[in-house]
Amino acid sequence: MTWSRALLLLAGGILLFLAGLFTFVSREGERLSVTTPPLADPAGPRAPLGEGAVPAVSPVAGRTAEHDGVRYTVIDIADPEPPGRFPVKAGHRRLGLLLRVEGLQPGASYDFSRLRLRGSDGQLYPSAFSNQEPPLRLGTLRPGQALEAWVAYDLPPAVRPAALEHGRGTSTILLTRLD
Repeated sequence: MTWSRALLLLAGGILLFLAGLFTFVSREGERLSVTTPPLADPAGPRAPLGEGAVPAVSPVAGRTAEHDGVRYTVIDIADPEPPGRFPVKAGHRRLGLLLRVEGLQPGASYDFSRLRLRGSDGQLYPSAFSNQEPPLRLGTLRPGQALEAWVAYDLPPAVRPAALEHGRGTSTILLTRLD
């Protein structure tokens, strides 16, 4: 094999790789633009969330708590949350909370797995994977940086949400009442 032939094969491989990368990026961007609702403007009304969203005015909307440099604000509750990719535990319903999470100090971190829901039965319920977009995961925020995302909980049918708490296991602190 000559050098010119090897370079020609290398150039062809690079072009195929770039074409595949371009296709992936364009499809992924299209998917994100379809599934990710716009963030609400704090000065204006909340952007619509699309099909299956609950009414924009929830009785607990606007309840706020601050913990470890992060402000958590309840925007809405979906009870039950619309069905989706993640199944609900047998005999339960999935409740979704739309939260605004805002950084108040440098390096403020949030983690959906530390947000617990206390039910009207007094039990603590761990978070589940939300079927709504965008789901709350974990990360850090700069001061003033904010995001809106869903966190979900699987509750027995007769249990109502009573409080949102932060912590691990049974060691939690109250963030805000939901009843």
